[in-house]
Amino acid sequence: MAHLPSLSARVVEQHDFNVLEKRAAELMKAGRAQDAIRIYFYMADGDPSLDGGYLGRKIALCYESMGQLYAAKYWHGRAVEENPHVEIESAEDRKRLESVVTIDDLVSPKDYVTP
Repeated sequence: MAHLPSLSARVVEQHDFNVLEKRAAELMKAGRAQDAIRIYFYMADGDPSLDGGYLGRKIALCYESMGQLYAAKYWHGRAVEENPHVEIESAEDRKRLESVVTIDDLVSPKDYVTP
């Protein structure tokens, strides 16, 4: 088993997030969302605010382009939670996905929806 350094032992590295964002955008444009999402997760690692919801939206768009709509809905919701006044598009996208992304085939709404 490989030895991983503890978080406290890790050296804090500086990154040019503009370079990372540009590369992730290029990957998305090339249809490589699965690679772009790796960059967005790297950028979000250790950032509890997801840069004011921006990275949450980017992650959501990656998942949506991969057809993983449940994950996309979740990440659009996280983006809105972090910045509800700015992430209007994520709020709209989450609402749009609500009609498609359900668990009604697994659990009847009458059993889990409360009046």
